[in-house]
Amino acid sequence: MRHVFGSDPDIDVVGASGDPRARAIAELRPDVVLLDPDALDIQIEAAIEACERSSPQARICILSSDHRPRSMQRALGAKADAYIAKDTSPAHLCEIVHVVAGGESYADPRIAGAMLRRRSARSGEAGDLSSREFEIVRLIADGLSNREIGNRLTLSEKTVKNHVSHILAKLKVSARSGVAVYAVRNGLVN
Repeated sequence: MRHVFGSDPDIDVVGASGDPRARAIAELRPDVVLLDPDALDIQIEAAIEACERSSPQARICILSSDHRPRSMQRALGAKADAYIAKDTSPAHLCEIVHVVAGGESYADPRIAGAMLRRRSARSGEAGDLSSREFEIVRLIADGLSNREIGNRLTLSEKTVKNHVSHILAKLKVSARSGVAVYAVRNGLVN
Protein backbone atom coordinates (compact mmCIF):
# COMPACT_ATOMS: atom_id res chain seq x y z
CA MET A 1 0.00 0.00 0.00
CA ARG A 2 2.88 2.37 0.70
CA HIS A 3 3.97 1.89 -2.92
CA VAL A 4 0.46 2.53 -4.26
CA PHE A 5 -0.03 5.68 -2.22
CA GLY A 6 3.58 6.75 -2.73
CA SER A 7 2.69 7.47 -6.36
CA ASP A 8 0.27 10.21 -5.26
CA PRO A 9 2.05 13.31 -3.94
CA ASP A 10 -1.11 14.43 -2.10
CA ILE A 11 -1.35 11.30 0.05
CA ASP A 12 0.96 10.81 3.02
CA VAL A 13 1.05 7.40 4.64
CA VAL A 14 1.51 8.24 8.32
CA GLY A 15 1.63 4.70 9.64
CA ALA A 16 0.63 1.07 9.35
CA SER A 17 -0.68 -1.40 11.88
CA GLY A 18 -2.11 -4.87 11.81
CA ASP A 19 -4.45 -4.02 14.69
CA PRO A 20 -7.08 -1.27 14.49
CA ARG A 21 -7.05 -1.14 18.31
CA ALA A 22 -3.40 -0.03 18.24
CA ARG A 23 -2.52 3.11 20.14
CA ALA A 24 -0.64 4.35 17.04
CA ILE A 25 -3.93 5.25 15.34
CA ALA A 26 -4.83 7.69 18.11
CA GLU A 27 -1.33 9.14 18.19
CA LEU A 28 -1.01 9.60 14.41
CA ARG A 29 -4.49 11.16 13.98
CA PRO A 30 -4.94 10.05 10.35
CA ASP A 31 -7.53 11.63 8.06
CA VAL A 32 -8.32 8.23 6.51
CA VAL A 33 -7.90 4.72 7.93
CA LEU A 34 -7.78 1.86 5.46
CA LEU A 35 -8.91 -1.42 7.03
CA ASP A 36 -8.37 -4.83 5.44
CA PRO A 37 -10.87 -7.22 7.07
CA ASP A 38 -9.11 -10.17 5.42
CA ALA A 39 -6.02 -9.43 7.55
CA LEU A 40 -7.84 -8.70 10.82
CA ASP A 41 -8.31 -11.19 13.61
CA ILE A 42 -11.39 -9.31 14.91
CA GLN A 43 -14.81 -8.74 13.35
CA ILE A 44 -15.10 -5.79 10.97
CA GLU A 45 -17.72 -4.07 13.16
CA ALA A 46 -15.35 -4.23 16.15
CA ALA A 47 -12.47 -2.93 14.02
CA ILE A 48 -14.54 0.04 12.82
CA GLU A 49 -15.66 0.79 16.37
CA ALA A 50 -12.03 0.64 17.60
CA CYS A 51 -10.95 3.08 14.88
CA GLU A 52 -13.79 5.45 15.75
CA ARG A 53 -12.77 5.41 19.41
CA SER A 54 -9.07 5.89 18.65
CA SER A 55 -9.43 8.48 15.95
CA PRO A 56 -12.98 9.87 15.75
CA GLN A 57 -12.10 12.39 13.04
CA ALA A 58 -10.77 9.70 10.69
CA ARG A 59 -12.78 8.48 7.72
CA ILE A 60 -12.81 4.68 7.54
CA CYS A 61 -12.34 2.76 4.29
CA ILE A 62 -12.77 -1.00 4.04
CA LEU A 63 -10.55 -2.64 1.43
CA SER A 64 -11.80 -6.17 0.93
CA SER A 65 -11.65 -9.13 -1.41
CA ASP A 66 -15.19 -10.03 -0.29
CA HIS A 67 -17.57 -9.06 -3.09
CA ARG A 68 -20.70 -10.27 -1.33
CA PRO A 69 -23.30 -7.50 -1.01
CA ARG A 70 -24.02 -8.64 2.55
CA SER A 71 -20.42 -7.89 3.56
CA MET A 72 -20.61 -4.40 2.08
CA GLN A 73 -23.90 -3.79 3.87
CA ARG A 74 -22.41 -4.94 7.20
CA ALA A 75 -19.41 -2.63 6.84
CA LEU A 76 -21.40 0.41 5.76
CA GLY A 77 -24.01 -0.34 8.40
CA ALA A 78 -21.20 -0.28 10.99
CA LYS A 79 -20.43 3.27 9.78
CA ALA A 80 -17.55 2.66 7.42
CA ASP A 81 -17.25 5.56 4.98
CA ALA A 82 -16.19 3.43 2.03
CA TYR A 83 -16.22 -0.16 0.82
CA ILE A 84 -13.56 -0.78 -1.82
CA ALA A 85 -12.85 -4.03 -3.66
CA LYS A 86 -9.20 -5.12 -3.57
CA ASP A 87 -9.11 -5.50 -7.34
CA THR A 88 -9.54 -1.73 -7.72
CA SER A 89 -6.70 -0.23 -9.72
CA PRO A 90 -4.03 1.69 -7.78
CA ALA A 91 -4.93 4.97 -9.52
CA HIS A 92 -8.63 4.54 -8.74
CA LEU A 93 -7.81 3.61 -5.13
CA CYS A 94 -5.96 6.92 -4.76
CA GLU A 95 -8.96 8.77 -6.26
CA ILE A 96 -11.30 7.06 -3.79
CA VAL A 97 -9.09 8.01 -0.84
CA HIS A 98 -9.24 11.65 -1.97
CA VAL A 99 -13.04 11.49 -2.31
CA VAL A 100 -13.44 9.94 1.15
CA ALA A 101 -10.93 12.35 2.73
CA GLY A 102 -13.04 15.16 1.26
CA GLY A 103 -16.05 14.00 3.24
CA GLU A 104 -17.88 11.89 0.67
CA SER A 105 -18.72 8.20 0.92
CA TYR A 106 -17.94 5.46 -1.58
CA ALA A 107 -19.37 2.03 -2.32
CA ASP A 108 -17.85 -0.18 -5.01
CA PRO A 109 -20.38 0.20 -7.84
CA ARG A 110 -20.15 -3.44 -8.89
CA ILE A 111 -21.23 -4.67 -5.48
CA ALA A 112 -23.73 -1.90 -4.79
CA GLY A 113 -25.19 -2.36 -8.27
CA ALA A 114 -25.75 -6.07 -7.64
CA MET A 115 -27.60 -5.24 -4.43
CA LEU A 116 -29.78 -2.67 -6.15
CA ARG A 117 -30.56 -5.02 -9.06
CA ARG A 118 -31.77 -7.68 -6.63
CA ARG A 119 -33.92 -5.14 -4.82
CA SER A 120 -35.27 -3.80 -8.12
CA ALA A 121 -36.33 -7.29 -9.16
CA ARG A 122 -38.43 -7.56 -5.98
CA SER A 123 -39.86 -4.06 -5.81
CA GLY A 124 -40.39 -1.20 -8.21
CA GLU A 125 -39.76 1.50 -5.66
CA ALA A 126 -38.04 2.20 -2.37
CA GLY A 127 -39.21 4.72 0.17
CA ASP A 128 -40.18 7.99 -1.49
CA LEU A 129 -38.37 7.18 -4.73
CA SER A 130 -40.42 6.66 -7.87
CA SER A 131 -39.74 3.56 -9.92
CA ARG A 132 -37.83 5.70 -12.45
CA GLU A 133 -35.75 7.27 -9.68
CA PHE A 134 -35.03 3.85 -8.23
CA GLU A 135 -33.86 2.71 -11.67
CA ILE A 136 -31.57 5.75 -11.87
CA VAL A 137 -30.21 5.03 -8.37
CA ARG A 138 -29.31 1.52 -9.58
CA LEU A 139 -27.50 2.95 -12.62
CA ILE A 140 -25.67 5.52 -10.48
CA ALA A 141 -24.55 2.65 -8.25
CA ASP A 142 -23.31 0.89 -11.40
CA GLY A 143 -21.08 3.93 -12.00
CA LEU A 144 -22.85 5.36 -15.05
CA SER A 145 -22.70 9.06 -15.89
CA ASN A 146 -25.84 11.13 -16.59
CA ARG A 147 -25.20 10.80 -20.32
CA GLU A 148 -24.81 7.01 -20.08
CA ILE A 149 -27.96 6.76 -17.95
CA GLY A 150 -29.84 8.86 -20.51
CA ASN A 151 -28.67 6.62 -23.34
CA ARG A 152 -29.64 3.49 -21.44
CA LEU A 153 -33.11 4.80 -20.50
CA THR A 154 -33.68 6.87 -23.67
CA LEU A 155 -33.91 10.10 -21.67
CA SER A 156 -32.20 13.40 -22.29
CA GLU A 157 -29.17 14.17 -20.17
CA LYS A 158 -31.08 17.16 -18.72
CA THR A 159 -33.97 14.91 -17.66
CA VAL A 160 -31.53 12.55 -15.96
CA LYS A 161 -29.87 15.50 -14.24
CA ASN A 162 -33.28 16.60 -12.91
CA HIS A 163 -34.00 13.09 -11.64
CA VAL A 164 -30.58 12.95 -9.95
CA SER A 165 -31.26 16.30 -8.24
CA HIS A 166 -34.58 14.97 -6.94
CA ILE A 167 -32.93 11.75 -5.75
CA LEU A 168 -30.19 13.66 -3.92
CA ALA A 169 -32.82 15.85 -2.25
CA LYS A 170 -35.04 12.90 -1.29
CA LEU A 171 -32.14 10.88 0.08
CA LYS A 172 -30.61 13.97 1.73
CA VAL A 173 -27.15 13.32 0.31
CA SER A 174 -24.91 15.88 -1.35
CA ALA A 175 -23.24 13.86 -4.09
CA ARG A 176 -23.84 10.93 -6.41
CA SER A 177 -21.26 8.85 -4.54
CA GLY A 178 -23.48 8.99 -1.46
CA VAL A 179 -26.52 7.54 -3.21
CA ALA A 180 -25.42 3.89 -3.12
CA VAL A 181 -24.00 4.23 0.38
CA TYR A 182 -27.25 5.77 1.61
CA ALA A 183 -29.23 2.98 -0.03
CA VAL A 184 -27.15 0.31 1.72
CA ARG A 185 -27.14 1.97 5.14
CA ASN A 186 -30.86 2.62 5.13
CA GLY A 187 -32.02 -0.77 3.98
CA LEU A 188 -33.13 0.26 0.51
CA VAL A 189 -31.16 -2.73 -0.77
CA ASN A 190 -30.38 -6.14 0.64
